[in-house]
Formats: sequence, C-alpha cells, structure tokens
Amino acid sequence: MALSTLPEKDFFGRKDELTTLYRITLEAEKGITQSIFLSGPRGIGKTELLKQLYNHLFWEQERVIPFYYCVNNGLLSVPDFSIDYLSRFICQRLAFENKDASLLGLFGLSLERLSLIAELKRSRWALELLDRYSQSTQRPTDSLRIVLGAPHQSAISTGKSIVVMIDEFQRLKNLRIQGTVDSTLMTLFEEPFSSKMAPHIITGNQSEIQEMLFSYGTFTGNLQRIDIGSLKLLDDSILMFSSFLDKFEVDIKIIHDDILAYLKGNPLYIKCMAIALRSMRQVENNLWKIYFREVSSGNLYLYWSEILKSFFPVLGIRRKAIEIMNKINTSDESFTQDRISRFLSLSAEDSETTLKSLYLSGLVTGEFGIFRIPEDRVLRDFIDCLYMREIIEKPFREIEEKFLERVLTSEDRRISFEMTIPMVKEAELVAVSALEQIGKNLHLNPEIIGQLQVAVIEGCINAIEHSRGEGKRIYLSFNFDAENLTVSIESPGREFVSPEVGEPFRGFKEGTGRGWGVRLMKSFADSVRFEKTERGTKVVLVKSLKSEVSAQGGKDPSVDE
Repeated sequence: MALSTLPEKDFFGRKDELTTLYRITLEAEKGITQSIFLSGPRGIGKTELLKQLYNHLFWEQERVIPFYYCVNNGLLSVPDFSIDYLSRFICQRLAFENKDASLLGLFGLSLERLSLIAELKRSRWALELLDRYSQSTQRPTDSLRIVLGAPHQSAISTGKSIVVMIDEFQRLKNLRIQGTVDSTLMTLFEEPFSSKMAPHIITGNQSEIQEMLFSYGTFTGNLQRIDIGSLKLLDDSILMFSSFLDKFEVDIKIIHDDILAYLKGNPLYIKCMAIALRSMRQVENNLWKIYFREVSSGNLYLYWSEILKSFFPVLGIRRKAIEIMNKINTSDESFTQDRISRFLSLSAEDSETTLKSLYLSGLVTGEFGIFRIPEDRVLRDFIDCLYMREIIEKPFREIEEKFLERVLTSEDRRISFEMTIPMVKEAELVAVSALEQIGKNLHLNPEIIGQLQVAVIEGCINAIEHSRGEGKRIYLSFNFDAENLTVSIESPGREFVSPEVGEPFRGFKEGTGRGWGVRLMKSFADSVRFEKTERGTKVVLVKSLKSEVSAQGGKDPSVDE
C-alpha cells in the first residue's frame, strides 16, 4: 500500500463517502473541481478516509496525481516546513509517475539529494522547481509561496492535474518566521486553493479550521465543505468492532449491540473499546464496566485529557474549564458567556478566553452565541468522570457505581423514534398523531403528551416558515428516557436566531402577529432550545414526564419570559 491504512475489507461504513470523493477528485482532470474542506467531529475517521482516497488514486488510475501531507507540529518554522513539504511532494509525484512506492518513505532530504533523485528520474519540472526554491531560501515568505504553489506549477508544466490532501491543517496557523508566529502567512493559501488543476482537500480539527476560515475569509469562497458523520448503520459498527477484535485476537462470545449504539458509530471509540478488551487478561461479561474504565482512566480518558491539556496547559485555568464544562453538561439550560461569567465569578475577558479555547478544542459547541456540550455521550461521560475525580475528588468506586446505575437504568428506559415529513399543508398533524400513539403505547400521561403536541405543531410550522423553500422535508426524532420526553425538529433554512441570546430575533414579535409560535412552544414545553446543524436549524423541545400538568394546560403564552 502507498499509505498505511485499514485493509479494504475492514473499511466499514465509508464506501459512499469514498466513492463520492474519488469521483470529485477525478474531475480535476477537467479543471472543474473545487477545493474541499472535509469536516467532521474528532475521531470520526477523516484521516483514514483521506488515506484510503490517496491509495485508490495512487494505484487505480493514471489521470490525477495524489499528494498527501500531514502537518507536523515539530516542523512549523517556515524553512523546516517548506523543505519538508517540497521534498514530500516531489517524492510522491515521482513515485506516482513510476509506480514506485519506495519513494514514499523518503523524507528529510536535502536539496542536493532531491536534485540527484530528480536527475535520475529525468524530471525537468522537479529540477526547475528545486532551482527556483534554492534561490529563495533566504526569503522565507517567498520560499513558502513557491512550495505551496508547487503542485499547481508542476501541473501546468506537465499537463497532469494533482489533488493535494493536507491533514491536520489547523496546525498551520502556527507557522513561524524566526520563532514568531506570523498569521499573515495563511493568506498565501488563497491562490493554491483557487487552482483548478491542483485542488486541495483539507481536514483536521473541525472547530479550529472553521475559525481559521472565518478569520481568513479571503479564501473561503474557494472551498466546498463536505461533512463526514458517524457510521450510519449499527451493523457497520458491529462489523468494525468484530474486525478489531479479530485483529487483536480477542475471543468474545457476545457483542452487545447496546454499547455499540451508545458509541454512536465513532470509529475511534469503537477501536478504543476493542483495545481495552485486548489488554485484559480475561474478558469480562460486563462491557459497561470496561467502557467506564475507558472514559475514567483508559485510552478514551487519555485522548480527551490530552486535548484539554493542550488548550489549557495551566492547571488553575484547566480546573476552571472543567467547572464550566460540568455546569453546561449537567444543565438543560442554555449558557451564554455572560451567564457563565456570573456563575464562576470570572471577568468578561477570562470567560471569553476560556470559552473560545473550549470551542476550538471541540469540547463545547458555540452556535448562536450560546454554549453546549456536543451530542456525544462519550465526551459527556468523560466530563462527568473528570469533574467528580478532579474537582470534587470522589472515590473511584463511588463514581463507577453511580455511572453504572445511571447508564443501565437509562438504557432500559431509553426509547427513540425518528420520522421525516414533507413540507406540505397539515403534515405536522402526522407528527402529532405519531406522538399520541407513542404516548399511548408507553402509557404516558395524556395531558403531558397533549401539551407537547401543541409545541410540536408550532415547531413544525416554524420550520416551514423559516425554510423559505430551501428544503422539502422536516426531520423529527422522539426520545424517551426515565425522566424526559425530547422532540427534535430539524429543517433547512436561514438562521433566524440571535447570536447574543440563542433565541429567535425579537424584532418580528410586536405588532406583526408573528413570533407567537415560539412563545407557545415555550409555554407548553419545559425547555426549548435552538441549535445550528449541518442541515440547517434544529428546535429541541423537552417535556418532563414527571411535570405537574395544569388544568388549563401550559403557561400563559402572553407572558414573555
């Protein structure tokens, strides 16, 4: 193989994404491919997907040349980065032309060695490129501009299109000249990103890259975003888990679907669970106990801990960050920067700095000016264990008992349904009919269901109103656990939520007859929040199954909370 990857037989649940990327990259030959930002949460498998794409392009076609580069934190001075980037590009391009995979293992080469290899391969374009670079080595910015433009220039020289894949792209924001980070260097990517003969695919930490693209907006117009989500099917998670167990020679009689469903199709989490089983002398039947050890002290704990420490190296500030995460994690309320500042008695500057670092790390999300923990059960469990262990210093055994009691109880009671309805007149009645039937089957209080039905109707109408014809479907999910009934209503459309407070703009409420839907939702649900998603906007309605139901049903919608 050109790059070290999972065997194709063990590459589960990503065939559609791989096929799509492969098709798009081959269109570079026609000069119509736009550069891509491959986006997705941590651990979802973006790097593996990129490497699989590289290998397919390397071995299975002759039309487009692949170039893969993973940014190294130890090579961020411009001279070091430039020669490393240039040498890897030349070696990979020559390797493709000669189908000589041995060249892919060469790195850290001097200009003299690179020139010798280019001469042996009779590569005029490489010799010309090396000559231009050698004349610019005393001018770091010029040398960087030359190496970033090398794929495009070589494509022009030879007529062969190139696909440039840069992994861990966010690290490039720390490029340095003479020991000083120079943020203006990122603007040098504008021209390479616009190349049709050498389109780029960048990936890495989603939050940091998004922030970079926002800060250097000059080249964002040249990037198409493609989102990579979790494995769609539980079967894919089971197959991946089984594959890792076979690789690690772990003999387990029963694979419990419930815990794999809990991991939500995240390949990193699935692999860590398999590794945890490998390290045990005797496989235990209780996989939940093994999972707890992973999030409280195992590889999953170390993974997220290292991320936390890299963004908060100072212990005192890190403890404040843990307290903030715990407060957000354990509350159904929305938290703005101002509320968090008051809660922890932080200055506006300190809370802004801490929240920005938490957002960039991926430990919190910050849509619409409010902050939440991502919808990732593993991350939430890590935060819970970390807080109890590091802040309130509970004994390990007590933390474990509390976790196992909670997760086993909630798994027994957790029930989920999903449905999609078209954006047509009275389609919302189908949703509330389904909700009514679910409530009857689960023997829930009909008055509670009735109140939530009103909120769901208003949520669907609200979704249709704000879609402005941008989509034809509304996506609903109904989730029940021991305490709450949660309904999510997701639809495409423009953002209609104020970033300051995380609620719809208030300007349309007075004297227009509009805005009552949101007020009704807040009256008939115990909690209403708005989230930005990959598909558009999601309204989340939470109703306590233990709430007291008034005879009149709900709060007075004329009261503005």
